[in-house]
This record gives sequence, structure tokens and C-alpha cells, in this order.
Amino acid sequence: METGSSVSKGVFAYKGKKKSVNPEKYFPRTETVNTWKRRLETYQSLWENVDTEIQILQSNLNTKIFDDLLKFTKTCHTDFTLSSQTGNPRTKEVPTAALVTGVNTPDHGVMFATLVNLLQERVSPLVAILQSKDCNNVKNTLSKLLGQILKNPQLFIEDEESPEVSQKNLPISLATLADWYDDKYSLNHSSPKKRKSTGGGGVDSQPLPPVIMVFEDLESFQPRVLQEFITICSNYLGQLPIVFVFGIATSVSAVHRLLPNSVSSTLCMEKFQAPPSTEYLTLLINQILMSKCCPFKLGSRVFKLLLDIFLYHDFSVLNFIKGLQFSMMDHFMSNPMSHLCCPLEDISNQTKRLSNNELELIRQLPSFMRYVKYMWRVALLPRQAELLTDDTELKIEVLKLLTRIHTFREEFYPMLRCLHTLVSKLPKQPLGKQLREVYATVLGWNIEENEDYKTSLDLLKFMSKDELTGLLRECASCLGDDLPSNQKDIPTSIASLLDRFDTLHELVESEEEEQVPESSPVIKKTDLHSLKKRLQEMEKKKKKLSPYEKLRSECIDYFDSLFRKYLVSPKTLPLYELLYYDSASKVRSHLAASPRSAVQLALGNSHTYLHNQLESDNLGTISPDIPDLCIVYKLHLECSQLINLYDWLQAFITVKTSNEEENDDQTKNPDKILQARFIRAVSELQFLGFVKPTKRKTDHVARLTWGGC
Repeated sequence: METGSSVSKGVFAYKGKKKSVNPEKYFPRTETVNTWKRRLETYQSLWENVDTEIQILQSNLNTKIFDDLLKFTKTCHTDFTLSSQTGNPRTKEVPTAALVTGVNTPDHGVMFATLVNLLQERVSPLVAILQSKDCNNVKNTLSKLLGQILKNPQLFIEDEESPEVSQKNLPISLATLADWYDDKYSLNHSSPKKRKSTGGGGVDSQPLPPVIMVFEDLESFQPRVLQEFITICSNYLGQLPIVFVFGIATSVSAVHRLLPNSVSSTLCMEKFQAPPSTEYLTLLINQILMSKCCPFKLGSRVFKLLLDIFLYHDFSVLNFIKGLQFSMMDHFMSNPMSHLCCPLEDISNQTKRLSNNELELIRQLPSFMRYVKYMWRVALLPRQAELLTDDTELKIEVLKLLTRIHTFREEFYPMLRCLHTLVSKLPKQPLGKQLREVYATVLGWNIEENEDYKTSLDLLKFMSKDELTGLLRECASCLGDDLPSNQKDIPTSIASLLDRFDTLHELVESEEEEQVPESSPVIKKTDLHSLKKRLQEMEKKKKKLSPYEKLRSECIDYFDSLFRKYLVSPKTLPLYELLYYDSASKVRSHLAASPRSAVQLALGNSHTYLHNQLESDNLGTISPDIPDLCIVYKLHLECSQLINLYDWLQAFITVKTSNEEENDDQTKNPDKILQARFIRAVSELQFLGFVKPTKRKTDHVARLTWGGC
């Protein structure tokens, strides 16, 4: 809503940039064990490793995306030569790369920043990136273009003797850029740099660098500005080797919606499809979350929450990474024993440094208490007493349990990929189609307790021979050679099953030869009970399994035993809390917060933010010491749909002057300063969306929300 339609004019202050905060201040110092330094060091080390892996993953993914695009921009003007003519008849269309990026808007900034860097390094230093927010008219677009190209320091490295070009003294037009380009590269054009050709002893001239214009958000540009700018650029193709790169979030048809046929005909477009953000997320989960690079892992609830935010809100992998980083920070800040969440080679040193108070905290962990209680059930009372009383034995047991969790992960992920291979192509995909869906399911509970898992096994028992053998080969390939020692024999067992499927026809032929034809049943007069019994016996004979069905059941049972053994939920492991973070409520409150409820809570209970003890002691009344906006908000909660501004003002003045004498006189003749403060508070309340002006009564405002805080 514009300020002019508000109850009053608004004044907003800009306080400058935020100062950097020392992360050490966020770790609590009043805890019984002073482990915050070790936790901070462990967190910084782990996140540095994770961030490095993410950067490598992004670099590899961007290289695959941009290789073809860089080749296109590099070769589309290889035969361009400078000419004194105003137009070149050989170039009538502007080479345009239509880069379809997808709808994950928060990730586009990083993608295009990487693209610009690659273009400047490998293709041309003359690259400008244009955004719709800076290009509301043609003049601003040209100014942005010239400012980025003429101020590039790489342009003046070879021309050290000539003075720098000052943009302020030059007209804002493409003619300025064409003259500058001709002056800079005319020397190379008249006496080109010599280099050996690839064919032998000949020489060849170095091609002139193209002028690349990257439109980051093409759909957000105003059509009129875009049409005029493209038309101007097409008229300078004889003087400038112009190349367009269109960033398109939806589809290439958006270009035709923005540009008429007369303008789009001046473009020679080639489509480049970036992989969807879901593919990037799959790579991130497979190579970061399901790998040995980081001992910290997400619990089932937090993992599902981050997936839901990604799939149903923003499709942003960057926001998913921020959620991962926040989860790791909160884990190390809130858990006093989280410094044990370290690589396997550092666990021994960390456990040796545990103090008595730290060991007591370990004994109080719910998972460890269940573990000790289980010892009582299996009659291991001496060992139970040692763990509860002897610190040295507890350190040995902690080292053993943490090592077991790391070993469990090495055995967990190969079996998870094997399960995904078997169930991803089933009808209706009971466990999900993507690996991340199967992973989220297994994180929550044991696989044997899942009804979808049982349904998947039932569907596997109806598969044909060709389909089942194909899945077995895929399982053998996805397991690979780098398996833990306990799983080395699994590929051999799968190969043995495949051999038995290949020789199955011999068993079928031998069984057919041995099969004796059954005699036709003699129909006798009998009672209902005897008939029912006879029919049941005949049905059992008919249900005799074939050799393939027997082998298929044996194969499914073998995989079922593997999954039940290795795909155990991490929640069942002792000391699970030290390496897994599963506080979904904190992540939701910070990453998927509700602005309306937060604003209402702040306005209704301002003492929780301002630490006002007087207000907290008198919650039943409205204190005059709280901010004006909070007073106006609480008063408007007592009104109906329409609020009389005069009555609202009188109530506001009554509250503000409740501690002063001559209250009645001030209410009848209110101070102008109080009136101004009231109007400003009502305007702020309107800006927040709680009230709005109404035409039903000129001296009233309409209330837009209902209920208290």
C-alpha cells in the first residue's frame, strides 16, 4: 500500500549495515560442563569440510551446465571484423542463448554470478549482467551496460599509457560503446597478433571478444524496454559483436510473450536447459548427507521438514543448505556433549578428555538409559553397575558405541541404495520414487515395522523373471566394490541367484517329465462338510509353487533378511543424540516462521522483548510505559468491526495520562504531541495489515483481524 493512502505519512530510518558478531558469544557459559570451546572448534571444522564439498559439487554441476553455453558464445562471432560501415549485411540476427533455469529464484543469483565469471575467464572480458530492478527504462539499461563494461579493470591492462575512460563525460548510447570498442581493438584489427595455427606453420589472427549481455530475469523486464533495447542492439551488429544470454525461469515461450514478431525475428536463439533443482538436491543428499565427509546427520523429522520446505515452498537448494547449516549450529550450541560428533579418527582423543560431569550427562541421555536398561533385561547386571559407577569403563563403552555408529553408517547406505533400486520402479512406488524418500522413511523407524515396506515386498513377489533379474543386476552394480567387510559376500550371493535364474529352465523341464497326470476326481454323493474338506485339499494341490516362484520367494526373503539386519533406524542406537539432530520445532520456528503470529505476539506481549518487569507484573491492564503501537494494538482488540478514530484517540490518551494528574482536562483538550503519536501508531498498525480506511464512515477504520494475541 502506498504511503499517500495511509492515515499519515510514514518515515523510515536506515541504520546502516549490521556489524559482524563473534560466534563465541552465542555459546552458553552457565552450563555444568565447560565444553563450548571444543564444540565451537568441532563445528567450524565440520562445516568447513561440508562447505568445501558443496563448493566442489556446485563447481562440477555448473561446469556441466555451462560448457555448451560457453562454446556457443565463443563461436557465434568468430568471423566478426571491424568495419567503418554503419551496418554489416552478413549479421542481421543477434545470437541469443536462452538459458532455462527453472523456478528456484533464490538460486539464480549464484548461478548467474558463476556464469559471468566463467564468461569473463574463458570467452570475453566484455560481460554485463542486467537485472529488471535496475532497468526500468532504456536509458537506465544502457547506463548499466556501459558502467559494467567500461569500468572493467581488465579492459585497461594492455593500454596503460592511455588515460581511463570517464563515463560521466560520454553520452549514454551504444554509439559510445561502439566507438570505444573500435578504438580499443582497431590496433588488433589492423595488425593482428600472430599465433601458430593448428594446421602447421601458418598464422591466424586472434578473434575479437564479443560483447555479452546477460539478462538474469527476463520475464520481469518491462516488454517495452526490452523491445526497444533489443532493436537498438540489432542496429549495431555491424559495429559490435553482441551476444544475448536470456535467463528464463519458465519456458522459451516467455520470449514470444514479451516480444512481438518484428523484434523476435532479430534474434537467433538456441535453447540451453539447466538441470532442475531437484537433481541438484539429489546430488547434495547423496554426496554430502549420505557420505563419510561429515559425522553430523539430520534426524527424520528435520530431514522431512527441510524436504517439505524445498518441495512445497521455494525449490531452493541454497535455502536447504542454510537449513542444514542452522541445524548443525543449533546442535553444537544446544547439546553440551556435541563435541563427540567428530570424525572417527578423533573419537579416541575426545573420549579420553571426558570429565566426570560430562560422563554424568552421557548417563542421562535417553538412548543410553535404554541401553543400560536392556542390560538388566538380559541379565548383565555386573556390566550395568560398571557403566553407572565406573568412569573408566564408561569411557571405553562410549568409544565402543560411537565407533559402532560410524560402522553402522558404512553398512547402512549401501543397503539403502539397494532397497531404493528394488522399490523405485514398483507400481505406485509405496516407499517413494526418489532415494531421499526412502532415506526419510528409514530414518524414522525400523524398516520391518513399515507397512509400505511390506507392501513393496508383496509387489516384488509378483514380478516376472526378466524384471527381477534386471533389478538384481542393478543392485549388484549400485553396491560397487567398496563395501564393508560384513557385506563383501553380498555381490557374490546376488551373482549366485542370477546364475540360478539362468539355469531355471532345466529344473522346469525335469519337473514336467516327473509330473504324473492326475486322475479325474470321482463324483460321489457326500455331505457339505466333506465337500468343503475335499475342495480345500484340491486347492492346496493347485497352489503348488513352480520352480521360478520358489526361487523368487527365496530371493525376496534373502533381501528382506539383509534389510532387516542393516536398515535399522538410527534412533535405536545408543548415543544417537550426539550425532543426529532432530529438533524440528526449532528449525520450523526459524526457517518457516509465521509472520502474523510473531507480530501479534510481539505487540501483545512486548515485555518478553523489551524486558519490562512492570508490564509483566500487570498483564491484566495496559501499561502506559509500553510503546504507542502496542497500546493502540491492545485497544483495537476491544473494538468491533468498525473503530471510531475519536473514541480510539480518547482511550489512547487515557492510557498514556493514567499516571498524571488532571486526567479529565487532558482528555478533553488532548496534547498535539499525543495526537501525532496516536496517528503515527495507527498508520504503523495499518502498514502491518491490522486496520484499513473505510468508505462506510469517514471517521472510522475497519478492523482486518480477529482474536487476541
